[in-house]
Amino acid sequence: MPEDLLFELTRRYCEPHRDYHDLRHIADMLVRGRELALDAVQVAAVWFHDAIYDPRSATNEVDSAALAERSLAAIGWQPDAVAKVAAIVRDTKGHVPSSPAAAPVLDLDLASLAAPWAEFTANTARIRFEYAHVPEADFVAGRRRFFAAMLQRERLFWTGWGQRLEATARANLARAVG
Repeated sequence: MPEDLLFELTRRYCEPHRDYHDLRHIADMLVRGRELALDAVQVAAVWFHDAIYDPRSATNEVDSAALAERSLAAIGWQPDAVAKVAAIVRDTKGHVPSSPAAAPVLDLDLASLAAPWAEFTANTARIRFEYAHVPEADFVAGRRRFFAAMLQRERLFWTGWGQRLEATARANLARAVG
């Protein structure tokens, strides 16, 4: 991707309302992604997946996918590659891959669920910062619902790489639900 686009995406990830969904999250995904040999479409999907992030919005993934479509088309990406990036970005809403190409990106996005407990709780605190507009009791109840729903899923991760994280992620989620 051209420098000016990377600078624009970096600017977005450095917005002051971000504390978890920030440039550190993208860097973490890209570093971990080296183990998965991501292709250009997947790398672009990592960069765009949280490009638009407003904790008050329910359309962040759709909006980020639309930004990816506009931005990548403007720099001459082929329409099929643009469509693949946008589809992967939209898949980050429910974390269920619509294609094999989406699976590694989704696994990277959820890898922090398998972080050591202290890091897991620190990430929750960073997300809490992003949701400062939500009363504490509502935030706690919402996180509990989200974590409980994740535990009900048959699987959290879709690649062999991600499957190694499954047990730790489930243990963290169960501990957080209490």
